[in-house]
Order: sequence, then structure tokens, then C-alpha cells
Amino acid sequence: MTASPSIPGVTEFAFGRLLNPEVVADPLSLTAEGHLMVRVRGEMMSRTDSLLVCSENLETRPLNRRMQGRAVPEVFHRLVSLEGEGHMVLSREHERFFVLQLHRDLCFFVEGFLWALEATLMWDVGQLPGSRGLRDITLVRAVGEGLLALRVPGELVAIKIANERPYRVHIDGFVGWVGNVVPRMERDVPYLHCEGQGAVFVSLPGAGAGGGHAR
Repeated sequence: MTASPSIPGVTEFAFGRLLNPEVVADPLSLTAEGHLMVRVRGEMMSRTDSLLVCSENLETRPLNRRMQGRAVPEVFHRLVSLEGEGHMVLSREHERFFVLQLHRDLCFFVEGFLWALEATLMWDVGQLPGSRGLRDITLVRAVGEGLLALRVPGELVAIKIANERPYRVHIDGFVGWVGNVVPRMERDVPYLHCEGQGAVFVSLPGAGAGGGHAR
């Protein structure tokens, strides 16, 4: 029995739907379904939970936290260092990945939303002002040239902050900021007071699928 011409052969189907990255692929990119592809050529830093596939020739080693630019003995459990030549794919699950390009920007992101970054970026870990003992929001400061990836529950948007126009942002939607923004947590309210100059990243609820590049 001859199959319909519209039905592909098994080999044709397999090689037409490869998850292997192109030779010139960026270190961080998204699949058509919005999953995160991490391409390693030397070294990358990434989370490994929600792992779908991974090259066997990649080696992982733990990262020590950095505070004020220096390594400290405590292990950074969120991220590991990936070394070698290969790639892996991380599932978006019910959230959305966004790949961002830093051009010497100074950014701060809530630790739980950061999923990967290039080794060319400088980073360290700190605490959101006023959060210690209340909600303990850990931040990662990233600066320099390179790519990073965030995974958030909904659409990623930003609010411009100016000296004459501060904003309040709900803690549950707060992702981080770029520029000279000064967020401050206050007791007994679920909002952050944000002042200064720059933009605050916010995750809007309600969007589940896909992902995006901001390049």
C-alpha cells in the first residue's frame, strides 16, 4: 500500500524537526515552541532544572556566589558553569522565556527569574533593600556585554521610572530593573516603591505560552 504523498517518511520527518542548533546559533535562543536552547562554546552559566535534552560532552561544575564582585564560599545553587562544546534545551513548562542582550547595561534581576547568562557578563548576588527579614528577595546584578535569559510566569513588560515620577510595583510581578532605579520594600504592603531613573521589569499574569527575544 502506497502512503499519501503528504505523509513524510520517518527519516525525512526526523531530520526536518531537529533540535540541534545551527552552527552559527547564538549562545541563547528559543525554539519554535518557546523552550530555551543553550549553546556552549567554552563556558556558559545556566540552570539545569527543567532539562529536556543535553549533550553528553558538557561538564558542569558548581559556582560560588559572588558578592560585591568577589567569590564567597557559599555555592550558588541556581546556576552552574557549563564547559565544553555542545548544547542543551530547557523546558519553559507553563511560563515564558525571554532572551535579552546587554550592551554594557547595568541590570538587576530577581534570582528566581534568571535562567542563563554568558560568561562574558560580570555578576554578583545581593539582597533587595528592605527585604531582609520580610520576604528575603535575592537579586543578581548583571553588567557588561552578552546574553541572558529570564523565565517569567507571563508577558514581560517594563515601566519607565523618572525622578519626578516614582511607581509602586506589586512584589509578585517584580522581575528586576535596568538603570539607576532604587526599589524599596515597605512593611505591611505587598508593593515596592521604585524611584530614580531607568525602567522596572514586570511580569504580567495571564500569558502562558511562547517566549520572546529582546535584542
